[in-house]
Amino acid sequence: MRKHCIQSLFYNIEQTARVCHAGAENYLKEHAQSKLTLDEFIIIETVSCFPDICQRDLAKMILKGTSHTSKLLSVLEEKNFIERPIDTKGNRIVRKIIVTDLGAETFNFVSKVLDNYIKSIENVISKNEAADCETFLNKIKETVIKSGNIVFE
Repeated sequence: MRKHCIQSLFYNIEQTARVCHAGAENYLKEHAQSKLTLDEFIIIETVSCFPDICQRDLAKMILKGTSHTSKLLSVLEEKNFIERPIDTKGNRIVRKIIVTDLGAETFNFVSKVLDNYIKSIENVISKNEAADCETFLNKIKETVIKSGNIVFE
């Protein structure tokens, strides 16, 4: 008998990812005084790790469309967590993304809050289970990437 879409492995992976994202969002709302959303946190973390990243590359890295990323960056700029001075990259004019001192301070606070949430989940899963799961998910991801041109818009 054929499985329905909502009974498939891929649906279960997507559903799990969404549940994890929503759980982290809710935890941040309750414990981080709504200083950053999870998406804003991920942007500041990514920019901190890759200080020369442009908006287009950031969007690809965080798996968001460029317009959604632009809106998130505008919110972070309004909160004074980032600055976006104009710069050049090759022959292109780009807006550089710089995390401000306030942004770094807020990120560090939220990072500690999020670490507590992650630890509470990691306590339920053994290190071997986590490693096996990560290997399995990477295998699926690489297979899907090889099978087609994946673009996040």
